[in-house]
Amino acid sequence: MKKRKLFLLGLVIAIGMLAPSARPASSNDKDIKRLIRRYTEVEAQLDRSIHYLQSENVDGVSTIRQAWLNGANDLIKVAVERTGPSGRELTEYVTEDFDSYTMFVLTRKETPVTGGATQIDESRRYFVGGDLARELRKSGRFKAGNSLDTVKLPNVTVEPAKPLKDQRAEEERTRAQYEFLSGPEKIAAELRKAGPPQADPFANVKGDSDKFRVIHGSVSPDGRYAIALGFARNEINWDHFEETGEVEGNPTYFADTEDDVKNYVIGLATHKILGETGCNYFGTRPRYNHRACTLTWSSDSKSFVQLLNDKWADMACVAGQLAPGPKLGGMTDLLKVLEPKTYSFLKEPADTMPGLSIGVEQVGNDGRIELKVSGSISSGKRKGEMLFYLAESVRLRKTADSLRAEVINIRRLPIEY
Repeated sequence: MKKRKLFLLGLVIAIGMLAPSARPASSNDKDIKRLIRRYTEVEAQLDRSIHYLQSENVDGVSTIRQAWLNGANDLIKVAVERTGPSGRELTEYVTEDFDSYTMFVLTRKETPVTGGATQIDESRRYFVGGDLARELRKSGRFKAGNSLDTVKLPNVTVEPAKPLKDQRAEEERTRAQYEFLSGPEKIAAELRKAGPPQADPFANVKGDSDKFRVIHGSVSPDGRYAIALGFARNEINWDHFEETGEVEGNPTYFADTEDDVKNYVIGLATHKILGETGCNYFGTRPRYNHRACTLTWSSDSKSFVQLLNDKWADMACVAGQLAPGPKLGGMTDLLKVLEPKTYSFLKEPADTMPGLSIGVEQVGNDGRIELKVSGSISSGKRKGEMLFYLAESVRLRKTADSLRAEVINIRRLPIEY
């Protein structure tokens, strides 16, 4: 873990040394919108999440630290609240993946002023890959007895800080920002070590839990479903697959050499297996070097795409939909649909072209999936050269007994290096 943190620090410093204009605004806007949605998603599931809480009072200042985790033990929110004679200050951190440093941070200060009034100052900061992409502030003074809700106060956009001319000073500022963004994970780790959670709705749920281990980062937006690692065998000795070394939170598992690996869709509240995805990702960490498992869900948590990435060509790509019950309503192999359509569009025989690398841009509630599809040369003098880059749209259609996918649009995009 220490090596990973050092790598991320180097990455954050490298990003911080770029001028703001070097980062595409459109990409930031997409990430900011996702963070806004994510805050709403997280707030809706806090009362059914694992909840850690610790409070202390020192010199008349009360501090409450809280952390919430979903049913896969992924950290989803951290909050720190301090209350004392000078007022109250609350800081909340929300993201899908705290390691990504793409994070929403809300800070609210309540300061008592003369006449019993209260001064409210709020900031909303949106970090993308460690960089402060946007900051909004609002402030107002509220008379005694009035609501302290700031919803009607206007937001003021704060211009991002310009890079410092002195490189050492800029590096120090970036390091300080890294420490700030690392704070939520440190707080959560300390709360875990301090004792058991205040609430854990998953602790006494048995279901099919002997048959699977949840893949981190695979949980649906509403926190109700996830993808899990399992096996075709009846008896599983999970101790045999538990990873050694320094890991945070619960154990992780790795089964790269096994030939009967399966992936399941599970209901987190019941720990019931809802069905098989058709993929065979071999671990519970989302990434192992170049190999990774990424899940993209629709905002209503009913449709999903599971993608197994590799360096030069993806290993698998499937789409599924959940049905009332809940149960798995159907799965379809997207890779088998995309490959012939892509090579036909390129007017090239499949055996002369590289495998597909897929980026899932969006999974819609209506069953429409937006993808970016590319192919690159994996060896020789032209190693790394991208041969094609396409935008493809796929529509999922439910049939009587299964799920079908069809490519409804393909267009070329400028090749990016």
